[in-house]
Amino acid sequence: MAGGAGGPGVSFVRPEAAAAIRRWAEPAAAAGLVALTGGFGIRWTGQGGTLGWIALAAAALALFWLRAALLGALAARPVTGAGLVVLREGEIGYMGPQRGGFLELDGLVRVEIYLVAPGRDPVWRLVGPDGEALTIPATAEGADHLPEALTALPGFSDFTAVGILQRDRPGRHVVWERPGLPRLN
Repeated sequence: MAGGAGGPGVSFVRPEAAAAIRRWAEPAAAAGLVALTGGFGIRWTGQGGTLGWIALAAAALALFWLRAALLGALAARPVTGAGLVVLREGEIGYMGPQRGGFLELDGLVRVEIYLVAPGRDPVWRLVGPDGEALTIPATAEGADHLPEALTALPGFSDFTAVGILQRDRPGRHVVWERPGLPRLN
């Protein structure tokens, strides 16, 4: 039979389960590599070999991969919003159907996330030095890369931003403000 037992194009895995598997596959692989290399590293280091130290160094590098994979899995949202986020060296842009623009990363003074209502898509709001804001739907294509891109800002926490995106409490949530500036409302 040409498509398996269920015929061509038939999957026995529910779409929600398949999406969850795709979302968490990379963090699971990274965690497995940390466990594997860390275990071998501890075992071989105890035996007095230099190979153990190499395995422990690989485990340390795998921890960085695990952190990035977890952040990506937590920030991932279905692309249902309009527009495209453009990340270039030192610049963040959004091209939407009605609005858009670009802001220099070094010029940002505040980053906010608006949660309109439970069940509604969050919105990023990036504020430039002149008060001009770039508003980006969190479900726009490429918006899942914003937390990682914004880590170039001094004191910005990507995990704090992802945590706010997971909340259900409506309102404006200030994720980051440039240090040394008067607090804006």
